[in-house]
Amino acid sequence: MTHKFGICLYMPDMPQNLGVIIRTAACLEFPLHIIKPLSFSMTDKRFKGAVMDYIDHCEIISHDDWSSFERHCTINKNRIILATTKTKNSFYDYKFKRSDVILFGKETAGVPKTIHEKVLEKITIPMNKKTRSLNLASSVSIIATQIISKL
Repeated sequence: MTHKFGICLYMPDMPQNLGVIIRTAACLEFPLHIIKPLSFSMTDKRFKGAVMDYIDHCEIISHDDWSSFERHCTINKNRIILATTKTKNSFYDYKFKRSDVILFGKETAGVPKTIHEKVLEKITIPMNKKTRSLNLASSVSIIATQIISKL
């Protein structure tokens, strides 16, 4: 069941979400990229409670900053795709490739404007107009399972 696509979190700032996403990555067997810095410690009890022992079963690739992540993707020929509410490109219709890395912004702020402008490929989860967004961990799960079903 191993897949080559990856998920990347840009400077996550909610420990519980990171813990749940690590569990998801471990269970669905995709690598998880994390662009630092984190705004919390991995010893945070909220993180530890959510991640439990799943961290031992997850391939985590840490990047010190955006440039480090971008270099990694260039070297490994990974296409970066930004998951955002600021596009109309539904992830349901997107043609994913095995080497894609889906980038998710911070829970509280997304990605900086410079990154948003730099990443040309963008997808969204279509939602009703009465709501703003889904929880980050839910969004990662929804998109990851869609990619797995298409690859």
